[in-house]
Formats: sequence, structure tokens, C-alpha cells
Amino acid sequence: MTKITNETIKQIQDLYANLVNSLKNDSPIKKFIEFLINVLESLFMENQLVKLELQQCKDEIAKLKGEKGKPNIKPSKKVKAKDIDDDPLESQNSGKVWHKGSKKDKIEIDREEVVRIDKSTLPADAQFKGYEDKIIQDIVIKTDNVLYKCEKYYSPSLGKTYTAELPVGLQNTDFGPNIKALIVSLYFEYRIPENKIAAFLNDFGIIISDGTLSDILIQEEADVVTQEKNDIFAAGLDSTTYQQIDDTGMRVAGQNCYATIVCNPFYSAYFINPRKNRETVKNILNNGGESPVFPILVGDEAGQFDEVTKLRGLCWVHEFRHYRKIRAIFIQNINTLNEFKQEIREYYEKLKQYKLNPSAEAKAKLSDEFDALFSTITGYDILDERIALTITKKAELLLVLDHPEIPLHNNLSETGLRELVLKRKISFGTRTKEGTTAWENYMTISATCKKLGIKFFYYLKDIFTREMKQPRLANLIKLEAQKLQKLQA
Repeated sequence: MTKITNETIKQIQDLYANLVNSLKNDSPIKKFIEFLINVLESLFMENQLVKLELQQCKDEIAKLKGEKGKPNIKPSKKVKAKDIDDDPLESQNSGKVWHKGSKKDKIEIDREEVVRIDKSTLPADAQFKGYEDKIIQDIVIKTDNVLYKCEKYYSPSLGKTYTAELPVGLQNTDFGPNIKALIVSLYFEYRIPENKIAAFLNDFGIIISDGTLSDILIQEEADVVTQEKNDIFAAGLDSTTYQQIDDTGMRVAGQNCYATIVCNPFYSAYFINPRKNRETVKNILNNGGESPVFPILVGDEAGQFDEVTKLRGLCWVHEFRHYRKIRAIFIQNINTLNEFKQEIREYYEKLKQYKLNPSAEAKAKLSDEFDALFSTITGYDILDERIALTITKKAELLLVLDHPEIPLHNNLSETGLRELVLKRKISFGTRTKEGTTAWENYMTISATCKKLGIKFFYYLKDIFTREMKQPRLANLIKLEAQKLQKLQA
């Protein structure tokens, strides 16, 4: 039996080229050959999908038997010039040139030390010419264990003892705010497992059990950080006319659940629920109200995101991935596919320019160009079917023409969700309801700190000292939203 190999495909291509060149365009034989080519393309695609599903089934059976599935080892790639088919939609024609910046400008100097020269080594006429600066970066890790001797007084007349109170952040605890902030930061921001954090602290003289460390992550200031997360989400929802959304799988107490991210440029908020259906999405976005306070939801085309808000914007990068998944095997179809993908990229660049300078004339022109582009008939059936599906999403893909402020892609939420995915791979999910809430709270605070340029560790320390001196993240989101509104006015 002849197998579909690269050599087989090459032979068919050569035979096709020789035969077609000798036939007229309206020849029934030529049309029949083109029909067979499309059938072979479809069969090849189906064959690849069946192989993939079969391997996945084999891997799952192997796992159930206690064995390992086929390792996912990617083939080595030779260094070569970028092919147009290898470039993601967003990276085309960026025009940006990268320049290495000076790291010295970013280094905070903690102390200065003058290095003296042995004057006996100098000639008699040597003159002092100032200093040559050399920055050495270093860090000091040491304990700061404090024995607090709290004064006590006793009143015989009242029969009452008076004891000096520790600062509020040190009451009813054996650990200070620096250690608590460090533990939470290492676990959530740097994804270090609990046992490794405990080992690190023990090595430096901090005596802490795994249970106590877990309590700090889950129970310490739980009500405060929950309120922080709620305030961040409420401010975030109200800060722009749109929100971006995405979701992924999650394990809670060994059960399959789902994690959802809602975000915009000012914040990210995480939610973990047993289901990811439309009702769950509505409950998240309504945030205790009857309907969302924003009109537009931007995301992929997953059904649970439909009919949740007044308007829906679809991600162009997701749409383009459908075209990137098409794997043509015949040279004429490969060329046709690559040419069409380039036309999509060029159209996408026009949308990016429109966002910078929208106008009624440009809007009408881009709408007409969309219709023309995605009404194309190429003769490559798999591609034509995909083109026909894209044009049915015109309203969602071109929502940017009426709302230039919305993004053309959902990369922001995908990137944010990746943080949780990496954390999930390391920690295998959560075990309790309280632990799940801690993940939602701290990952929300961490991601929002990063977007607003706030150091997560110091924000946590402010919470654990209970001083709350730093501006709250929710208030900073409101300030950023006000700045944006002024720019758009």
C-alpha cells in the first residue's frame, strides 16, 4: 500500500505539473484532477487529526496502566531566515529596532564606600583626580529575630496587670511582616513550592513548620486580601468600556474545575469555579449586579462568552490561528495559502492604523475590504471553507471600527492566564476552598501590582503590618482610568 510521505507528495506534484501544463483551463480532465487534489488535501488533514487523536488515546491508556505516554520531544530546528508562514500575526512589520539599555541607571545604591589607594605606591607628583565609580551588586540575607521585652505593671488597688502592646502587625503571631510578605511573594509571584520555601527559611535560621507556612499563605489577613481583590475587580470593571476574558482547566481537591481571568491594561482578576458555562461567566462579570457595568467583552469564540454583554469583540490572533493550522501538501495550495495569510496580515495592519486615527471614511473602506477579502474563492477547498467561516464573524471581528479603544487580540488575558497555568503545573492545583480563595486573591493582587508598577513584596508587607500606608491598588486603577479618559477626550 502506498503511504502518504514527502516523497509520494513530491511525485504527485511533478505528475500534476506535467499533466496540467498540457491541458486547457476548461478541460474536464484538469477540473477532475483539481477535484482529486482537494480530496487528497482533505484526506491528508483528516489523517493527521486521526493520528493525533490516536496517540492521545494511547498516552491516556498508558497513564491508566501506570506507564508513561509518548514523550513530547520537539524536533531540532536549523537556524534559518524567517519564513512568512512562521511569523505570528502580531509581529509583522513592527518596524521596531531593539537597543540595549544601561542597567546601571536602574540600580538603586544602598551605600557608598571609598576604596583608598596605597599612597606609598604613587610617584611624588601624583595629583588627586576624583573617583572612578564601580557598582557591585550584592544582597544580604540574614535573620532579624527580635526578643521584645514588653513592660508589665500591676495595680494592687485595681488588681489589674498592664502590659505594653506590640505593634498591631506583630500581635497574635510569631512571625513578622517581612517573613510573611516573603513567603507569599515566593509562592505566588515566583512559583516556589511550600516545602522549598520552608527549607530556604530553615537554612537561614527561621524555625517554621510546613503547617504554619501554609496558614500564612491561606489564613493570614484573609479577609483583608479578599477585600483587596474585590476592590480591584470592581475598579477594574469600571475603568474601561471593555474587558478581556479567557479560561483554562484547574484542579481543586482532585476535581476538575476552571480558572477564569478578567482583565484590561490596568488590572487582572482571577476566579476559580466548578464550571465554565455561560451562567458562571455572567455571575463573574455581573459582580453582584444585574448586568455588567461595561458594554464590550473581548475574547476568543468560546460559546460561554456569547450573549453575556451588549457587544462582543473577537480576537484576530485566534482567528488567524485557524489559517495557520491548515497544512497544505501540494505546492499550488501552499502558495495560495501563504498568499492569503499575507493578505490577512496586511489587512490587520490597516486595522492597527485605524485605531490610531479612526474616521468615517476609513471605517467604510475597511468594511468593504473585509467583505472583498473574505469572499475570495481560491479553489483550495479547505481554505475556502475557512474563509467562509470568517466572514460570518464580521460584526465581532470589526467591532473595533465602532470602538477603536478595544484591542484587536486577546493576548493580554492569554498572557495573564499563563501565569496561573505555570503555577498550576508546579503546585497541581489547590486542596481546599480557603486555598482556592488565596490563589484568586494573591494572583489578582500580584498581577495588578505588576501592571501598575508596584512591587508586590512591599504591597504585601504593607498589608501584613496592617499599616496600609501605600495607595490602594483600586484607587490607582481609578487614577489610571481618569488619565486614559482625558487622553481620549
